[in-house]
Amino acid sequence: MKILSIIIPSYNSEQYLDKCIRSLLAPEVLDKLDILIVNDGSADGTAAVAEKYCAAYPDSVRLISQENKGHGGALNTGFAAAAGKYLKPIDADDWVETENLPQFVHFLESCDSDVVLTHHHTIDIGTGEIKNWRSYPKEFGRSYSLDEIMADWRSFDRSLTFHGITYNTAFYRQYGIPLSEHVFYEDHEYATFPCCHAKSVTPFDLFVYDYRIGDVQQSVSEANQLKRISHTEAVLKRMILEAGRLTCGAGGRSYAAMKTQGLLLSYLTTALLADPNRKEGRALAQARMEECKSGLPEAYTLALRKYRVFRLLNRLHVSKRCWDQILHSGFYNSLRHNHDFN
Repeated sequence: MKILSIIIPSYNSEQYLDKCIRSLLAPEVLDKLDILIVNDGSADGTAAVAEKYCAAYPDSVRLISQENKGHGGALNTGFAAAAGKYLKPIDADDWVETENLPQFVHFLESCDSDVVLTHHHTIDIGTGEIKNWRSYPKEFGRSYSLDEIMADWRSFDRSLTFHGITYNTAFYRQYGIPLSEHVFYEDHEYATFPCCHAKSVTPFDLFVYDYRIGDVQQSVSEANQLKRISHTEAVLKRMILEAGRLTCGAGGRSYAAMKTQGLLLSYLTTALLADPNRKEGRALAQARMEECKSGLPEAYTLALRKYRVFRLLNRLHVSKRCWDQILHSGFYNSLRHNHDFN
């Protein structure tokens, strides 16, 4: 039986895919892995790299090729074809901690939670800086409800992400939504829906995912966030819509509002601090706040104070880069009583 399906959405990923796949080839548990590469209309040698591993490991590695549907569309295809008890996406330019994979798979084998959380690293390819993103629950290995998590949000939030969440496959198929296609930042949808329906969330004290950052071509770079602000807007509107019609419990609705607020704040910082046209940025930010106020007032209320701060910074011509430096400074995190990244 396959325990873990690892879905690798791949678009023109020839230069990265080899490292990603090799990191998954832990011989102790390879027979329990379902490694599914989704070639999303690549024009380079992505398919050839994948086919090499399919031939070498036919019982564990599969390839699906499709017309380009974007990151979300590739994930949708992979999730639908997943054969494992649990599923986890890994971007083609990232990799996993190979030595930790056996322990992770053995844990999943005996686990029955809807959601499992693990730690991840960010590795800045420009500076070499490695940060540890982890959860700090009172106890690892036990199940938590969303009510418990929302009551202790800062102990869990850094693992409640695309890189930290592993879903029970049956649970995902019951409550998940098709991810938005042909846009960036739809990973926020993955980390929100179906997690807001979870009855059991189990944090596991293990680093699994290595997230490569610091590339100016990445969607998370400041230039691309501004260039693709319409993508963030589209995903934000989708999340407001989906969260606004949830019928899950109070903990789940609070979770969806908190995650939507997180994307809203990302949009606000881009519009108000990265857009060189400060007036235009204020108009964009105000429009999103009004949409959130009418569609998901819980998220609007959560974001309101920071929105006012960002508007002030906008008028003072503070840049997003300056704000990011403040946000990640030791002084700020000490002031906010945030956990460090060591």
